[in-house]
Amino acid sequence: MYKIIIAILVITYSFIIVSPSVSKVFMKRDEALKTAFPQAVEIEKKEIFLSSEQSQEIESLARSKNESRLYIIYEAKNEEKTLGYAIIDTHKLRTQTETVMFVINPDGSLRQTEILAFFEPQDYQPGENWIELFEGKTLDGNLKIGKDIPNITGATITANSLSQAIRRILAVFKIASEQGQLN
Repeated sequence: MYKIIIAILVITYSFIIVSPSVSKVFMKRDEALKTAFPQAVEIEKKEIFLSSEQSQEIESLARSKNESRLYIIYEAKNEEKTLGYAIIDTHKLRTQTETVMFVINPDGSLRQTEILAFFEPQDYQPGENWIELFEGKTLDGNLKIGKDIPNITGATITANSLSQAIRRILAVFKIASEQGQLN
């Protein structure tokens, strides 16, 4: 019995020592915002509090669950001109999370998606070429994985999760814009 317990402890300890850390932070918020908006003179932080009706509308538009009623939208300006917006979202994949910055053009199209932190195994992280397939897309556009956007072999959950997050964030932006919350 003692030999079994010791063997289990040794195996567990070896996994802790040998297994590489799967978490990785690639970029912090301020650095990401400066990278996305290098010409910005000002980046204004706007707290958007959604009503339950707005949250339900977002779920309907995004075809995805909306788990927050508070969003922070960063508006980048160069003098009086708005250069774009950024929304940073943290969502769960399998058992861990990823944090992604979505950069949105003033017309509501997705300009850039930047993974800021990824806490799942790196094998599940989507490649930049795949992420770029979403650039220029709008909420009204084609964003369905496996149909409009190819799936990621071996990372279906990641692909679906990121696609849902993109649709949700574009819906948040649309609702906030239409209802004057970004003015």
